Amino acid sequence: MVFSPSTAAGGDPLVATPIQSQLQANVIYRLKRLLAVGGTARAYYALRQGPEGEAPVVVKVILPNVVRDGGDTALLVIRKEAVALGRLNERIPPSPYVVRLVDTGVLEWRMEETPLSLPWLAVEFVDGGAEGTALDERVAYSMRLSGFAFDPERAARAAYAIAQGLDEIHAVGVVHRDVTPANILCCGSGETEIFKIADFGIARPLGLKATFGELAIGTPGYLAPEQSLLTKDVIGPHTDIFAFASALFFLLSGEHYFTARNVIDAYQQARSKDRRSLLSTRGLCDELRAQPQVVQAIDAALARATSAEIEDRPQSASLFADSVLPWLSRQPHSVRLSSRWIDSIHALRGASVATRRSWMIRHTPGEQRIVLSAAWNAAGHCLATTPLGLDYFDGTVWSHVSDQSHLDAERMHFVKRHKPTSWLVGTSGARLVEIDRQGVSVVLQGPDRNFDFMALDGQLDDLCVILAHAEKRRPLLCTLVGRRWLKPFELEGVAHISALARIDDESWLVAGRKLTGEAWVAIYEPLQLELRPMELPGVRALLACSSRQGEKRAVAVGTDGAWVDARPDQVECARVPGNPDFSCVTMDAAGRCWGASRGQLWARDEDSTVRCIWHNPQWTAPFVSLHAETGNVMAVTVDGGVLEGRVSSNDSYPPV
Repeated sequence: MVFSPSTAAGGDPLVATPIQSQLQANVIYRLKRLLAVGGTARAYYALRQGPEGEAPVVVKVILPNVVRDGGDTALLVIRKEAVALGRLNERIPPSPYVVRLVDTGVLEWRMEETPLSLPWLAVEFVDGGAEGTALDERVAYSMRLSGFAFDPERAARAAYAIAQGLDEIHAVGVVHRDVTPANILCCGSGETEIFKIADFGIARPLGLKATFGELAIGTPGYLAPEQSLLTKDVIGPHTDIFAFASALFFLLSGEHYFTARNVIDAYQQARSKDRRSLLSTRGLCDELRAQPQVVQAIDAALARATSAEIEDRPQSASLFADSVLPWLSRQPHSVRLSSRWIDSIHALRGASVATRRSWMIRHTPGEQRIVLSAAWNAAGHCLATTPLGLDYFDGTVWSHVSDQSHLDAERMHFVKRHKPTSWLVGTSGARLVEIDRQGVSVVLQGPDRNFDFMALDGQLDDLCVILAHAEKRRPLLCTLVGRRWLKPFELEGVAHISALARIDDESWLVAGRKLTGEAWVAIYEPLQLELRPMELPGVRALLACSSRQGEKRAVAVGTDGAWVDARPDQVECARVPGNPDFSCVTMDAAGRCWGASRGQLWARDEDSTVRCIWHNPQWTAPFVSLHAETGNVMAVTVDGGVLEGRVSSNDSYPPV
């Protein structure tokens, strides 16, 4: 089909234009609004509509004048990029550190009676919520609330993610050429935060000399000298490492490493041997400012990575990250939260659960799939255990996990998010197995191979409690302290434990059912080997628990409308009107709680009122898992239905 500007609605000629996928049957992309205009392309917020459901995406369309002037070059570049980036999706799970490629094709267009084929790409939509989606927005958020940019541990997690993403991009033969804080997208909050490299509008496959004209393309202040001059055959991974170092300076300081306003300034400053020190910036956090020797080491690493001489720079993004991570954090993969972040995220508490939300069926229920246990990451991706093994939902479709070595489908009992981009699977034989981009690895062997690991909460390298079952024994609580096992704690008078959640540093909420058939709940203090059961009259069973780091409380739900709120020194139980049977619960970063019953989602407001926020009687399968971030909630049913509720674009977040 051929479209012309006069045939499309609205001020933008492409908005409301349906784009038919050429690779995926019965899939249409409906462009909803313009997001950004660049030198070579326009980016649109769009909905991918297919037989399995809807999903938000970003569609980038090469500008007609670029296609007209560049001829086949524009099509060639985007095709090579799509092929290269598509390789990042070949393994399931896909790369978590790069915005996922969803689809690609061409749109037939007419410009001044000249027919053109406009190349386009569809990539996953990333929503950062109240803290901002781009890295520069999150740094500004932190500066506004605290006066400082990222603290060392948060900066370490960001640097690790960016390095991993760049290494994967370079491994498939692509140079990004515009690694800036605006092109690194973020989602999640605190321990769930994920960083993704985005905006490949000017990326160039290695070996492709043609560009969109003989102009330096990129962002002044992040341009390596070879990029400023467009030196042929010299642009490579080292070009991205220069920009990566400049971006790291920004996320530590809130200021640009180079203050170039144009290409000439960028070239002159990059060629100079003078480099700014982090100590000269106002946004450097107090933790680093108090350690000048640490800052000097980071300064030296930044100077090497931005050397005008290519051979002096680290040979890979990971090598550069390795030169700074030890100075930022002893545990670069840690998910410890700073008190500054906890204070700032609490500014979001003012939003009501009654805020308008738009609901989207990401995947229709009713497939021949049985989800037994599921866990989410902040990007809206889900790993699930099924009777046939592990399945992965990438925000659009379900797929079978590529590598399932070390796993037996009949012996997997639960899945839980471990790090921002990895999961733990508990199995029979007392094993914990980690699933991530690299594959499957056994990370922990329990104290007794006759145990079945059924649930977990805590940190494996610090303090962790694991629920275990064993034949002809009562339920057990196994405690791991610094990777050493304490004696298992056996629960008397308890028929079944369904869930547990960490309340604070030293206490856990444990919930289930007594031998007498009533609900059972207790606070467990593993270091004291102390268990404090609480009475819950009139409740048959508690089925799910949840907590969030920094909140110092946990929540549990169950049959008969039971909603339990637990703090280190007390447990309170309320009944939701109508007595819905809750099957799962979660807590977002701002401390709001969400629950699910058959065909219904519920949320508890600041006044402790629990309200139904979504209802569809056609969703008859129980919900298995919930995940909530500030602004959206996602849920999955036993038969693989995926539902998302997102704060309406017409509603704003609370002022900060």
